[in-house]
Amino acid sequence: MIAGWFDRDADCGIRNAAALIACLAVTVCAGPPVQTRWVKTGVDDATATREVNDCQAHANAVQNREQGINQDISATLGRNWAMSNTTRLQDQSMRQQSSSLADQAFNNCMRAKGFIQKG
Repeated sequence: MIAGWFDRDADCGIRNAAALIACLAVTVCAGPPVQTRWVKTGVDDATATREVNDCQAHANAVQNREQGINQDISATLGRNWAMSNTTRLQDQSMRQQSSSLADQAFNNCMRAKGFIQKG
């Protein structure tokens, strides 16, 4: 029975090492992120920077609101998640969702101001 535990631990170690190597390979092969720029005909750099900052402030407000909502959800459902061992998964999901909503708010704001993405 003890030997069986050692065998499972060895198999688990090999699988973990393989997963780590796969993650590293994907990270190395992914390359640098593509940089996007927002452009609008007839707008100088100072105006573009001001508009980007304005939309970023709007996106930050959206993300802060979502994080507040997520805190309320966690306060309500956190015990259930803890009992089902899904707290980390739920937290990650809510973080991704709030980040996605903030990105969407920023992009919508820039488009509403007449900018288009390049790159």
